Amino acid sequence: MENPFEDISKLLQEGRKVVLARIIRQVGSSPRAVGTKCIVLEDGSMKGTIGGGLLEHQVMERAEESLKEEKSSIIHFQLTGDELAKSDMLCGGLVDVYLEPLFPENAVAGEIFKRISSFINEGRKGVLLTLVSDGIKSEDETNRLLIEEDGSKTGEIGTVSEEGKKRLAKFLEIKTPKLTEIEKGKESVFVEPLMPYDILYLFGAGHVSTFVASLASIVGFRVVVIDDRKEFANKERFKEADELIVLPFSEVFEKINISSSSYIAIITRGHIHDLNVLREALKRSGGYIGMIGSRRKREKIYQALMEEGVLDERLKQVHSPIGMDIGAETPEEIAVSIVAELIRVRASSNISGEEIIS
Repeated sequence: MENPFEDISKLLQEGRKVVLARIIRQVGSSPRAVGTKCIVLEDGSMKGTIGGGLLEHQVMERAEESLKEEKSSIIHFQLTGDELAKSDMLCGGLVDVYLEPLFPENAVAGEIFKRISSFINEGRKGVLLTLVSDGIKSEDETNRLLIEEDGSKTGEIGTVSEEGKKRLAKFLEIKTPKLTEIEKGKESVFVEPLMPYDILYLFGAGHVSTFVASLASIVGFRVVVIDDRKEFANKERFKEADELIVLPFSEVFEKINISSSSYIAIITRGHIHDLNVLREALKRSGGYIGMIGSRRKREKIYQALMEEGVLDERLKQVHSPIGMDIGAETPEEIAVSIVAELIRVRASSNISGEEIIS
């Protein structure tokens, strides 16, 4: 999966200038959510997308200006009626995009993005606050503040009173990005929660898993494929996987860290492997556990686990048969149903931070 913060950190370390473009506000319908970002490079190329069409074209033009002027800018973009018909966007509405020029000479910015990339990959949380205004110079070191979950801070954010500083820690509780104010009547600030990547642990490297891994990577999961057969769990078959683990299933759980942002999909080659993996998965507090197979197979496995003392209430938390019921039959269709269920579970776990920042 892509890590835009890691991309920015690497580009700055290479001495390259970039523009970070983020959707900071939307009204009505728009193709991408608040917080969606892309990176525009000096040569005009782009990493990521914020929606395509006229919006993206305008972002690229304004990004070139931001690089030349070395100043931030805000695009207020409205697409309705004839403009909508002429574009390749399917949605109308109002979108605000914030463009930040990031130069390697700004050591504070470089350190912030380096730290973000590092702690997200390590499974830690934080929040990034960015001052939003036209004309902020690229060398300004007081327009960006990173707060990590242990309370440590990197950077500064405008002029904040002592009362406002006390409030900063509350931003760590936010789950969704939002444009707000630290203090009433003061500068606008874009608050961006930085969460560990949702990790999909795919137990079993069979045919279905190859399609699940590909789709899950596309929609933003960090994919870890696990199997005890090297001829199946390899980079040739799983090009999109972020990590491959070749070990007996009984040994894997001692090597991985299961947390609330972990998703476990049990798609092994046999009943006994499914039983053994599910037994270990139920001992841990993952955000999602799903197991492939018929209802008949599921009941046999559940019965065996209940005889071992596993509670029925715990088994009810398992998604089995795995995937949404869409009548899937082929491996590709089954993969779609599984990833659709992962997306639904992930979406239901994201809560708004309105009560914190309103």
